[in-house]
Amino acid sequence: MSQSSLMLKIRSLIIVSLILTLANLYAQEDTIQQKRPAEPKIDSTQVKYFNKTFDSLTMGYIHYVDTNLLHATQFDPLSRGSFLFQTLSNAGLAHQPLVFSSAFNNGLDMNRTSFRQYVQNSENISFLDPTAALTELNYLMGSKKEQQLNVLFGRQIIPRLFIGMDFKLINSPGPYKNSGTNNTSVYFTARYNTTNKRYGVIAHYFNNKIVADENGGILNDSDFENNLETDRRVIGVNLETASNKYKQSGFGLEQYFILLPELKKESDSLVIKRKFQIGRLTHQMEYQRNQTIYSETAPLADFYKPFDIVLDSTSTYDSTYQSVFRNRLQWSNLGYRSYNKDIAFHLYAGVELVNGQNNDSLTKRNIWQLNPYGGINIALFESFYIDGTAKLLTGNYASGDFELKGLVRQFLGTRDRNLGNLFFGLHLINQTPSWFYKEYTSNHFRWNQSLDKSTHLTFKGGYSYKTVEAGAEWHVLDKYVYLNTKARATQYSGTVSVLRIYSDIHLKPGKFDILATVNYQVSGNDTVVRLPALAARLKIAFSQQLFKNAAIMQPGIEASWFTSYYANAYMPALGAFYIQNEKKIGNYPSVDVYLALKVKRTRIFIQYANILGLTGNYSYFTSPHYPMRDPRFYFGVSWRFYQ
Repeated sequence: MSQSSLMLKIRSLIIVSLILTLANLYAQEDTIQQKRPAEPKIDSTQVKYFNKTFDSLTMGYIHYVDTNLLHATQFDPLSRGSFLFQTLSNAGLAHQPLVFSSAFNNGLDMNRTSFRQYVQNSENISFLDPTAALTELNYLMGSKKEQQLNVLFGRQIIPRLFIGMDFKLINSPGPYKNSGTNNTSVYFTARYNTTNKRYGVIAHYFNNKIVADENGGILNDSDFENNLETDRRVIGVNLETASNKYKQSGFGLEQYFILLPELKKESDSLVIKRKFQIGRLTHQMEYQRNQTIYSETAPLADFYKPFDIVLDSTSTYDSTYQSVFRNRLQWSNLGYRSYNKDIAFHLYAGVELVNGQNNDSLTKRNIWQLNPYGGINIALFESFYIDGTAKLLTGNYASGDFELKGLVRQFLGTRDRNLGNLFFGLHLINQTPSWFYKEYTSNHFRWNQSLDKSTHLTFKGGYSYKTVEAGAEWHVLDKYVYLNTKARATQYSGTVSVLRIYSDIHLKPGKFDILATVNYQVSGNDTVVRLPALAARLKIAFSQQLFKNAAIMQPGIEASWFTSYYANAYMPALGAFYIQNEKKIGNYPSVDVYLALKVKRTRIFIQYANILGLTGNYSYFTSPHYPMRDPRFYFGVSWRFYQ
């Protein structure tokens, strides 16, 4: 699809949605005014959602769709939350966290891609629970024809039957040659339960498609650092015809059945709660398939010469394919009652049957597993909480891998009235290295090696009070696997430790909002694990009511910064980051300023990003040989309406 036709379709969709929104608001205005003379709050309607399973809904782990003006400018998934990311020179391209964390492969690693923050799948799908039909349209327009679009929809079709949709688009030609992106992701959800809630079912389907041009970074950093070319598309790049395509799709279903019915008094059909329940059975089914394609019409480019010998000198077409089918049967002691995170005792156990397939250009592997798992949650005296989970893998692949997680939380008072809480957690992973590190074949890289299991042990502790949290993590990594300076998979024979001390703060002095996150990290061996010593983000906003509280205006400033270090380089042919010793990046504060306005259910903002780029200091790199984007304007709008 051409850029012009895509822009035309997006603009048409926005215009149609705006017309429908305005028509809907005007049609409802008289009715709303007749029912209630004045709204006590602007946009007081809240839309709840829960994540992934019915257990989250039953136990009260409910969230609310964000309508806060404070987060209106955070369109890009990499700008949300407290983590910071190392990125490339355009929205929608590869990235990796600047803060270290460990992840369990769960038998077959389906999340190797460096595009994971732009992917929606079974792990992060949300099920809306709107009181009225909800449609929310978010649109962002930036420099160099960048566009981002998000459409959120949810409604109740008939009593107890809910459907939902979340669509996201990132389209940006990019400031440099061959750096364009065209990423789309969408998921659909459905939920139903019987009147007495004895049976319920949820289902979802997701589809992600990422098309990312890969230029391998600019040829000469000095061209940018000396600002020799103000037109960035004139600057030479390493690759002009390479691209990565990533597709991920799948579906899932969960259904539960409570084993004992509620008692009824025959005379008046009064429902009597049972004093004893034997729990519920839950069946979960998930299917996911991944496909990656790296293509290049100039495989003999100088960029590839330091690495493996090319097999096909005429063109590169490297493809990998993965699929996995998971069936789980689980028992838990949950019944009819709904909780508000206050369940005194929760126990569950189940077994997972896995059938998978993993293929690259030359190899194929069929995988089966039978994996028992379970968990427990205990609450004592409304102040002391214990959570724990365990999973063991068996079968013809990654047999013996396991994961153990535990968390203890002590409130200084009770859960509802306290002076904060102390927490301590432990996370132990013993796992087979990802298939990618053990056996991989492509036009540019090849290895086939025997690797030992890796062990990751994490201790976490800290203190939390309302919107302030401070703590520390200590990671002990035995036989850690990574990509070395030759972009080849290698396993460190010893043990590496990583210490992280962090603080996340949200203060509200008067009309101000102050959000800050600070991470201090020390790697015990920086030839294996490279991290910035300090990484921080700060946001300060001031909110002012306008027109007799009919609107809110909010100017604000956002800044992020990390210390200088030898950040990992990016290898497009692998879609992964690897160790490099040639160039340090960092020690540059990226500062954005914005002005946002909220009128009823509409949010509008203008933002000027990387304002310090106007000072003539051209040292802003987000990855080695990938400059940060230059100072630029953004315009964004969000409409929410109910039918």
